[in-house]
Amino acid sequence: MNIPSKESRIKRLKLVGLNVLIPLTILFLVIYICFAYFGYVFFPVLKGSSGVGYVEPNIVNLPIVDTNIKVDNPDSKDIDPVPVKQPTKVTPKPASTSNWWEYPSKIYQTTKSGNDLLVLVNKKYRLPSTYAPSDLVLAEKSGIRVKAKGTYYVRKVLINDLKELNIQAKKDGVDISIISAYRSYSTQKSTYDYWVKYNNGCVSCADKISARAGHSQHQLGTAIDFGSKENGDVVGSSFDSTKAAKWLNDNGWKYGFVIGYPKGSESVTGYNYESWHYRYIGGSNAMKMVQSGIILEEYLKQ
Repeated sequence: MNIPSKESRIKRLKLVGLNVLIPLTILFLVIYICFAYFGYVFFPVLKGSSGVGYVEPNIVNLPIVDTNIKVDNPDSKDIDPVPVKQPTKVTPKPASTSNWWEYPSKIYQTTKSGNDLLVLVNKKYRLPSTYAPSDLVLAEKSGIRVKAKGTYYVRKVLINDLKELNIQAKKDGVDISIISAYRSYSTQKSTYDYWVKYNNGCVSCADKISARAGHSQHQLGTAIDFGSKENGDVVGSSFDSTKAAKWLNDNGWKYGFVIGYPKGSESVTGYNYESWHYRYIGGSNAMKMVQSGIILEEYLKQ
C-alpha cells in the first residue's frame, strides 16, 4: 500500500479546511446580514440615537388648568372663580382668527355711532377712545337694587324698561341686582390689564373673559352685569343656576334686554358664556331678534 507523503497530507488537509471554512464564512455573513436588516426594521432601539431614520419620542405639552381665572369685572372682590383651560403650546402661526378668542389682525372702528342701540361692538369693531354716552344716569333711579349705590351708570334711554323689568321680577319672586354697568375706555384698559397680570401674562386667558379697551359693550352704557342675592351678588358661574338667571333668559327680551354672550356661541362672540351679561337694544329690536332665532352678535351684523 502506498503511504502518502507528508506534503500530500498537508495539501489534502488544506483543501478540506477550505471546503469547510468557505461555507461557514458565507453562512455567517448571511446570518449577520439578516440579523442586521431585520433587527433594524423590527427593533428600532438597536439603531441608536444617531442612527439613520431615528425618530425622537413625541413629547406633548399637556394643557395647564388655572382654576383661579376670573371673569370680567372691575371689582376683584366680587368675582366668582371660573376655571379656564390654557391652550396647549403650539408652533406660532401667522395672525389669524383660527382660535375663537383671538382678535383679528386688522381692527376697524364701529360703523355706527355708539349712541345707536344696534351698533356692533366686538373684537373686530371697536369704539373710539373718546366715546362716552351723554345721557348717563345712576342705575338705581330705575328702582332696581344695586350692590353699591352711586357707582353704576346706564343710559337714560333704558331706565323705564329697566324699571318695568325689576317690578315684574319682584312680582315673580325673583331678586335681581346690578353689579356692573358703564365702563369708560380707561376703566376697560385697567380691567383688561388686571386680568392679564392676574393670569401670569396669559393673554389668551384674558381674551376669553375680558374685552380690550374700546371693544367692550360696557362702554355703550347699555350693557349690564346682573346679579342676585341667590349667589351673593357676584359675577361668575354661580349665577348660571339661579332663578334670576333663568328669569332673565326667559323674560329679559320683553323689556329690551338680551344676553350678549350666550352658551355655545363662543366661536361667534369670541367670549366665554356669560349668563349675567345683558345688553339693551330696545323692546322692538329684542322681539325681532328673538323671533328670528339668532343671537345678538348675528342680529347686529344684519
